[in-house]
Amino acid sequence: MEWHHLEYFKYLAQIENMSECARVLNISQSTLSRAMKNLEVELGVPLFNRIGRIIKLNKYGAEFLKTTNNIVEEMDIYKTNIIDTTNVYNGKLKIGFLHSVGVTYISEFLKTFNLKYPNVELKLVQNDAKNLIVMLDKGEVDIIITTVEEMNKHTHFEPLIVEQLYVTVNENHKLGERNEIAIDELIDEKFILLKTNLLLRRQIDEILKSYQFTPKISFEGDEVITIATFISSGLGISILPHLRNVKIPNLRQIPIKNHDAKRVIGLCYKNKNDVVPIINKAKESLVNYFKTISN
Repeated sequence: MEWHHLEYFKYLAQIENMSECARVLNISQSTLSRAMKNLEVELGVPLFNRIGRIIKLNKYGAEFLKTTNNIVEEMDIYKTNIIDTTNVYNGKLKIGFLHSVGVTYISEFLKTFNLKYPNVELKLVQNDAKNLIVMLDKGEVDIIITTVEEMNKHTHFEPLIVEQLYVTVNENHKLGERNEIAIDELIDEKFILLKTNLLLRRQIDEILKSYQFTPKISFEGDEVITIATFISSGLGISILPHLRNVKIPNLRQIPIKNHDAKRVIGLCYKNKNDVVPIINKAKESLVNYFKTISN
C-alpha cells in the first residue's frame, strides 16, 4: 500500500467525481482510477459505488475512510514531533565517542555547542570503536567520534584531526629528560596499556610488533586517563595520544623517534541522515571546532 494512494482515496471520497478529483490532485484520471483499483485489490473489498457520474463510498469505503483519517492524523502528529526533535535550536541529539577523546576534546566542544544551542537536548555515550559503530548502525546514536575503523558503504567518515602518539612516562623516569625516544629503547620497560579489545591498543601492539618485541605488561585498563594516572604514580610507561587539557602531575609525553605513530580522529554518521537539520548542524560545529585546534 502506497502512502499517496491514501491521500487520493481521501480526496475522492470528498469530491465524489473521478475526473474532478484527478484535476485537483494534478494527476491523470487513469492514474487515479488505477490507484483506487490497486487499493481495492490489496484490501480485498470494493470501496465505492458508482451512481451515474457520482462515486459514493460504500460501507467498506466508509470504514476504511475512518482508518485512513486516523493514519493520516497519526502521520501528521509524527511529522510535527520529528520536526521538533530534529530542529536545530531545540531538538534532540545523541553523540557517541571514544573514551580517549572525552576529556581531551568532547568536554571542550560541548561548552561552545551548549552556549550556541542551549535548548538542544544532548545525550552522550562513551564506548569503544567497535561498539560505537554497532550503535550507529542500530540508530542508537546520531553521530560518533572515533578513530578510523572498517566502515560500510552506508556510513560516512569525515576526518577531524590527526593525533601523534607519544611515549608517555613519569617525569622522573630514566628516559624522562629525553626529547625523543626510539621504540626499541623500550624493550625492557613495564607497560601499562589499554585492554586488547580497544582499537588504540591494537594499534600500539602493531607498532611494538614491528620492532619484534612483546611488551611486559603490568596493567591493562579501559580508560586512557587511568593509564596516565598509573604512569604518574611511577608504575610503568605507555604509548598514548596527546593528553591535551588533562592535568596529571609528573607526566611527560615524548615524541617517538624514527616512527610516524599517529591515529586519525573523525566523525561518523549514516549517509541517509544528511537531511536531518540537527545532525548537519552538529557535524558543522564539530568540523569548525576541530579546525580551531588544528590551526
